[in-house]
Amino acid sequence: MRYQILSIAIFCLLITSQLEADEFVYHHDHVLGTNMELRINTNDSETATRIEGQVLCEIDRLSGILSGYDKNSEFSRWQGSSNQAPFGASPELIQVLDRAEHWRKNTGGAFDVRVSSLSQYWKANLGQSGSTASDRHELLTRLESSPYSLDKGTVTRNDDCAMTLDGLAKGFVLDSICELVLKDQNVKGFVVNIGGDLRKFGATKVPVSILDPLNPYDNASVKTTIQLDEETSVATSGGYFRNVKHDGKSYSHIFDPRTGLPVESVASVTVMSPNAVDADALATSISVLGIKSGMALIEDLVSTECFIVSNGGQSFASTGWPGEIHDATVQESDDEEAEDGKEELVVNFTLNRPKGSRYRRPYVAVWLEDLEGFPVKTGLLFLQTENPGPRWHRDLTRWYRNNRTRKLVEKTDVIGTVSSATRGPGEYSARFDGTDNQGKELADGAYTLCLEVARENGTYQIIREKVKLIAGSPIMKKMLKENIEVSEVSYSYTKPERKSKEDDTSKSGAEN
Repeated sequence: MRYQILSIAIFCLLITSQLEADEFVYHHDHVLGTNMELRINTNDSETATRIEGQVLCEIDRLSGILSGYDKNSEFSRWQGSSNQAPFGASPELIQVLDRAEHWRKNTGGAFDVRVSSLSQYWKANLGQSGSTASDRHELLTRLESSPYSLDKGTVTRNDDCAMTLDGLAKGFVLDSICELVLKDQNVKGFVVNIGGDLRKFGATKVPVSILDPLNPYDNASVKTTIQLDEETSVATSGGYFRNVKHDGKSYSHIFDPRTGLPVESVASVTVMSPNAVDADALATSISVLGIKSGMALIEDLVSTECFIVSNGGQSFASTGWPGEIHDATVQESDDEEAEDGKEELVVNFTLNRPKGSRYRRPYVAVWLEDLEGFPVKTGLLFLQTENPGPRWHRDLTRWYRNNRTRKLVEKTDVIGTVSSATRGPGEYSARFDGTDNQGKELADGAYTLCLEVARENGTYQIIREKVKLIAGSPIMKKMLKENIEVSEVSYSYTKPERKSKEDDTSKSGAEN
């Protein structure tokens, strides 16, 4: 899920190459509905290629068991079977269901695979006058007991509530992949990252930056950064972006199985745990439990840590969290103008996937130029950022040429502070906060918005649009001309939405 990718960013090379004598990196799109990155430390390319193939085969195998989207998967077939009849299940499905029941019991019902029945019920009755609290209570009563019974390789449903394994299946897949790769003595270190959730072992070091979930941009500020050296896993859950809107209000897609209502107080939860299946389930559970109860649960667990961002933007970390918190100081003011803030420029675009099997991720730059063509603000850079370094960034010909001039004037390196790794096809968004590269306020006036894309084995494209950025003169969403590399390109210049004090619920609450 894209937003879970905004909530945790892994800054590493995302194209296939041998970075050092023993490190190989592979990237695949459309894996379990998201993107996957593999980092393999080994002494030869043949081993790396073989491991890559084994991982892909294992994912396909487990998807055929656990997927709730494939009607022919084992889980889907069980869902469609008789409620009372024992179902002969594979060891993998039994393991996942057993762990799900473990966390249902140990979170007081905050984790429940039947949460999808609540989601279906709530969406079906949204805004309907016939929906009452008693209707919801009847459904909740059914969730008070176990959803199924496990016995000697069989599973029997105890009710007909819809179920989903989304809360822990991906974590189980990550664990299974690592168990498979660990058997190969030629592999010294390994990282698998699927949609921002990862599991690692061995020598590979991974820096992880957790972005501000309330700042829905690909150049969002960092909330905390950690360095993963030991064998561990990381999972993130958040309901701030995937939501349902009704009567002008957004509701989280995450539901509390104990109340039947959407969660409210937590924007994102990141959990570090020895096992990915537990990190996955705990990230969801703590989103439901809220800050106080969630942190209490984490502090009672061994080798498990947690980082929470509330819907009010505050950060909370467990006592053993290994990263520094980067919360900005919040300034309050009675001045309505100060509360609303100035207009901000937001640029949205979609990186296209060209036809054909061979695909190289593009380099992308989004920046503002003044009337003389000077790049006053680089808002976004997608580059090759690790060894052998960003050597191909000069393919962004206009940005590179103008940035050389900028470096002579400002004597700072934008690549080192703004750039992040290349990205696959998908939707992206960059925010310009009204300052220049040095953090000084930009003057009102005319600028040129530039979006440049260069792709190996692809094309070079640039979009340049003159814009007038004047405080008090908002610009509603304006679409720009598309090209072969990017589509749905737009920009707007409006005041950012501010949460009211009533919505600033950083207290403990109920969410999933």
